[in-house]
Amino acid sequence: MTADRREMTLRQKLASVEEPPPWGLPSATLALLALFVCLTIVGPALASIMLGSAEPEPELLMLSWTLGMALCSAFVLVSRRSSPASWKALRLRRGKQPLALALLYGVAIGLTLDLVIGLLGGRFLPMPSLFGLPDAGAELIVLGALLVVVAQPIAESLVFQAMLLPVLRSRLGTWAGIIITSALMTLLHLLVFVAALGDTYQLLWHGIVLPAVLAFAFCLLRVLADSSLAVILGRMGAGMIFLLTALTLGSA
Repeated sequence: MTADRREMTLRQKLASVEEPPPWGLPSATLALLALFVCLTIVGPALASIMLGSAEPEPELLMLSWTLGMALCSAFVLVSRRSSPASWKALRLRRGKQPLALALLYGVAIGLTLDLVIGLLGGRFLPMPSLFGLPDAGAELIVLGALLVVVAQPIAESLVFQAMLLPVLRSRLGTWAGIIITSALMTLLHLLVFVAALGDTYQLLWHGIVLPAVLAFAFCLLRVLADSSLAVILGRMGAGMIFLLTALTLGSA
């Protein structure tokens, strides 16, 4: 069976229906709600306490999002670790493609998004989650790197591609699962990152197109590679590009 799956064509992989994971839609929805609460309530509260300020400055926003992502990742991993079947179904292992290719795939996605969104939007800006980084000092740069290269790739990949996509894919089919998962990730970015920054970013290009394409690309990777670990590494590759772009804008 494994050999047959590895030899499937691209069309067959996209047309195949994934076996239902041990968790249901309520558990996947709970993980999504946990991510939203961690990013909008728990993370900001902890960051305000740590910094002694509630002003929405870049340092506070990045710290709150980093803490929120870390807490949600811990929640998902601990809750799935309690069951061997659930842990295995997360697919946190090497998939059908070399992991190095997943990293390069993420780098390519990051470069493409930075270029296309900048050109179509008429202005090159850092990712919304890295707002304020171009003019930041070393401490904020380190915090930004932790956010977009480590915390965000792990948390969002676990919630969307590891938990939510398999449930939707098993119930609705591959394409419907990918589209709905991408739409939910776009909505999260709108409510968390873009909403916190007011009119700094263009709603269409940075608030909708960018997260939608990012989510869609990595949902495809999850289906084709059959590995959530590949998605995490790919997101880390894209995150490195987003970080370098933000630093380049600051030195321009």
